[in-house]
Amino acid sequence: MANPAPFSFDPAICLNEKEVETKLIVQYLLPYLGYNADSWYQEVAFGNIRLDFLAFATQVIPFAVTETSPLTLVIEAKHPRENLDRHVFKLKNYMLGLRVPYGVLTNGKAFRIYERQQNQVTLVFSCSGLEISANLGSIKQLIGKNELQASTAAISIKVSTPNPPPKQPMKIIAVYHNK
Repeated sequence: MANPAPFSFDPAICLNEKEVETKLIVQYLLPYLGYNADSWYQEVAFGNIRLDFLAFATQVIPFAVTETSPLTLVIEAKHPRENLDRHVFKLKNYMLGLRVPYGVLTNGKAFRIYERQQNQVTLVFSCSGLEISANLGSIKQLIGKNELQASTAAISIKVSTPNPPPKQPMKIIAVYHNK
């Protein structure tokens, strides 16, 4: 079980992007959501994509980027003075390209959670930085590690449930030509 949040988050303590990353995400949010140090990575690169944070609900290594890959959550942190609207397009591209089901976009003063369903990414939660502490329960329900593990297990059961098609005998045809 995740530890309770140690304090109420105050966005005024974040003066730059690095402080949003360390004070909000690393020290406050990820531990509360149940992500321990071996279930998330910072500054991850996939070709031309560079993610601030990538978290796994279940870790499977090696993995392939598919609909059922273990990539669970992308977190993008911005400077407190940045307008988050300018970064939504990039986050959506990351989520679609890597097939990640959830993405967080925050500058400390605003906090947003996006969800990918097939080829659509929609905003599913939004609050101000001052309201993060009061909304931790809702945030955990959406992107908490244990909650996402449970939903990933349910999806994998659904994916593996259909009966495989009956096996057909294989026909072998050989052609030989000798001049």
